[in-house]
Amino acid sequence: MDLSEKGWFTELLKNKQPAIEEKVEDKSEFIYKSLQPSGLMYGHPILPKEYVKEEFLSLENSEKLKIVLLDGFVKTAIFPSDSVVPTDPDEYVQFMSKVIVEFYEDAYPDNQIKSKSFWGKKLSNEEIVENIINNRLSTTARPSFWGGFFNNSLLFLDVLFFGEWLKQPEDKRGTLIEQRDLTHQKLLEVMIAASYSDGKLDLEEKELFDDLLESVHLTEPRKKHLHDLINKGHSIKDTDLGDMSMWILRKYILELAILFVWADKIVTEEEQTFISKLGLKLDFSEKEIERSMAAIESFVVTNWGNVSFLQEKNNFSVISNQFIKRVTKVVNENKKMISTEIKESKELMALLAKSTKQDLTEEEQIVVRNQLIDILKILPTFVIIALPGSFLTLPLLMKVIPESALPSAFQKKK
Repeated sequence: MDLSEKGWFTELLKNKQPAIEEKVEDKSEFIYKSLQPSGLMYGHPILPKEYVKEEFLSLENSEKLKIVLLDGFVKTAIFPSDSVVPTDPDEYVQFMSKVIVEFYEDAYPDNQIKSKSFWGKKLSNEEIVENIINNRLSTTARPSFWGGFFNNSLLFLDVLFFGEWLKQPEDKRGTLIEQRDLTHQKLLEVMIAASYSDGKLDLEEKELFDDLLESVHLTEPRKKHLHDLINKGHSIKDTDLGDMSMWILRKYILELAILFVWADKIVTEEEQTFISKLGLKLDFSEKEIERSMAAIESFVVTNWGNVSFLQEKNNFSVISNQFIKRVTKVVNENKKMISTEIKESKELMALLAKSTKQDLTEEEQIVVRNQLIDILKILPTFVIIALPGSFLTLPLLMKVIPESALPSAFQKKK
């Protein structure tokens, strides 16, 4: 499939029939759980499992962003309370193209959305969507690493606001522009405060923010306000985040800030203090901040081979050791729950007992590993983040799970 050619939107969408595989109690948590592994929040696309094929692996980042962005639109449009989504494949493509076009017309009216071809022929909604997304990706592309990282991560807001837009009555959808601009402003205020957390803003950081102010959708008064913060200095205590009421929006701001200060290898004491203060500003507990740290570490450990920008700025052993320590801490805090879950699994108990007398087969080891990972997934810290399955080997799991949570016979062998 050539995602630079016309027709890619329909080609990608026709095989993505909407479906909710589980009962959704909290929409924000569902969207976070669905989209966080995609890297869209972090400005670096990771293809969904169904696209991990040879024909897609060689795609440029901009083409992967098309897939991840479209996947995000699909996942935020499947809630019956928001909209009635057709099940017929052709009607589904028509529905999605129509609402995405209308969304961008409302959210980005300053973008010139072409509805006719060079020859004056009226374009279909599918063709207009392709033009819109191509245009969005061209505006997020920046020459610097952090410029591209930040602008690409703003595509997550497209998905988030699309879901909010769908459930709004048509006469209330005009408020979206104000919400978009306010969110962009607050994000930049947080990033400026993060850069000033060590007491200074170097020339490279100043040039980065000047570049961002030119590329992000903002009114002139907002740009002037941010320029003043860049030039005069800014701290998190002076940042008003009271308007950021959506849980997932606050989560996004927190995790983007963590990645921003964390990606230069060392999180200084001043930066750690900044993250704690930001978390409190966003009404998150220390445990919630820990969960966001774990989410980012898990994402990086899982996708280390695909996140070249972090390979230049960090060290895999440092990140993986941080993550192992965090998993160990969480496991120790929940060892009673883990012990109960292990005892309730007859198959797991039988295999652990068998392992005290003889070596397990490769298939049996896989069963034990998968069941232990499934148990970790029910712990509060890991319930909505994607654990790095391939990284969590059976020997590693045996190291992080405390002996007291395992059957007594197994403890002796261990």
